[in-house]
Amino acid sequence: MEKIARMAVFATLLTAAFAVTGNGQILLNELDINPGGTDDGCEYVELIGPPGTIVENIYFLSLEGDAASNEGNATGVIAFATPGPAIGSNGLLVVVSAVGCAPRTYPAGTAVIAAAFLNTGILQNGSNSFLLVSSPTAIALNTDLDANDDGVLELPTGAVILDSIAWSDGGAGDLLYGPQLIASGTVIGAATRFVGDTRANNSRAWYGGARVGAPADTTYSTTIRTANFPEGGALTPGAPNIGNAVRNAPVDVNGDSRTDYVVVRAAAGAGSQLTWYTQINGGNPEATREWGVSGDQILMGDYDGDFKDDVTIFRPSVGTFYIIQSATLTMRVEQFGQNGDNARIVGDYNGDGRDDLAVYRPGSPATWFYKTASNVYFNSVTWGDAGDVPAPGDYDGDGRSDYVIFRANGPNGEFWRRLSTGSIGMQQFGLAGDDVVPGDYDDDGRTDMAVVRTVGGFYQWDFEPSSVAGSTVISDTWGVPGDVTAQGDYDGDGKTDYAIWRPGAQGVFFIMTPGDRRIFTKEWGQTNDIPAANYQTY
Repeated sequence: MEKIARMAVFATLLTAAFAVTGNGQILLNELDINPGGTDDGCEYVELIGPPGTIVENIYFLSLEGDAASNEGNATGVIAFATPGPAIGSNGLLVVVSAVGCAPRTYPAGTAVIAAAFLNTGILQNGSNSFLLVSSPTAIALNTDLDANDDGVLELPTGAVILDSIAWSDGGAGDLLYGPQLIASGTVIGAATRFVGDTRANNSRAWYGGARVGAPADTTYSTTIRTANFPEGGALTPGAPNIGNAVRNAPVDVNGDSRTDYVVVRAAAGAGSQLTWYTQINGGNPEATREWGVSGDQILMGDYDGDFKDDVTIFRPSVGTFYIIQSATLTMRVEQFGQNGDNARIVGDYNGDGRDDLAVYRPGSPATWFYKTASNVYFNSVTWGDAGDVPAPGDYDGDGRSDYVIFRANGPNGEFWRRLSTGSIGMQQFGLAGDDVVPGDYDDDGRTDMAVVRTVGGFYQWDFEPSSVAGSTVISDTWGVPGDVTAQGDYDGDGKTDYAIWRPGAQGVFFIMTPGDRRIFTKEWGQTNDIPAANYQTY
């Protein structure tokens, strides 16, 4: 179906009396909004959740995003009222057209709901957002949920976004209301959640692209697809998804979801050459690269979306980033920032799966600057004060970096968070003088508050797992004064590991995993090297 300015569609109210009760996390699982461009009744919306869970007082919303087309308008609504249908025995519920999509069939364990409003391919293409919302108040078709078109949703009182995903056709001024999927060629017609990835409102939990073939086919385009598209990825209407996610480990040079051993060494003398020494985690090869000069800030980030971190330096003296992009082995040089800025806040601020250039400018107040692409204007957010330490990360798991600082207040530490959604809060954690070591130590897709301090001649690591409700602090001892923190995911299990690098004639990485406390080491580097995984700025 072609992109149009407005569309009046019918909302469908789905009710079914099942003698089943249940309660659990319900998420979007798969969407097909443009089957082959024909829009002939093969579109579908799929939910996933614990088998038997009742889906009620929940609304699937398709929200307009095209500029000057009443952005935020609910052009498509599926209302699961009370009593609602139950998730099938295989954990899936799929809403399909009433006319069917021959020869497509669905497994016996899938709950299948037919809706006439899908008969003619009603879900819009172009820039659109798809939300699953729990609301005590009904959300009707054509409700404008962004009356002033400022990109902030105005949901009914008590409504909660359970899950969301969005994509754009690249139109100027278009608005999105969820984490954004981006595909080469920009046009997305379908999206699939990675197997076992239950992170809500997180673009990295999904892959997608254009749909090709006959209307009932389940084939993605080989060229128009997201950068994280897995081998064998395909649509699986009513059946368990296929395709395993590539985990986003820091300092992952080869894209195998494990942090690699990288140290940077400066030659003698001011302004001398920096040399990067890389040992791929798990064996060969080794690599040596000259990049930067002493006084530069060393960074690594995935700016081109190939899941391989790119060698990067930020030169404060000229406010310029110098990047070797791993996808093409080309150099990117971009002036951004100024002397005195801290570039160790590079991250994905718009949820497109690519890291953005970013700097933190200390001051009263402090300011975060980031830029999502070379050909766009920069964004700025005022957050922090003199003496604060930036503690970047994705604290709410929506796929976007948040603005977070660590502040000493008397003897205590405080994390002040301004989330990408606009939510603001503060939580006391740690002590004044602690070093901040951001990471996802419990593998829930969210950055945890984490600090390191010296206690009794050893390093004590404290973190609060965001997957556990309440103030639960986990403490472990790892390292001694003089060691350099180098946390990362060295075993590829999705959890940030306690890690230090110990200088010496033969430097050594010492790693311990949270929970089971497995220990392993790697000799790499020498005294005066800097591990690229270290959070602190040099």
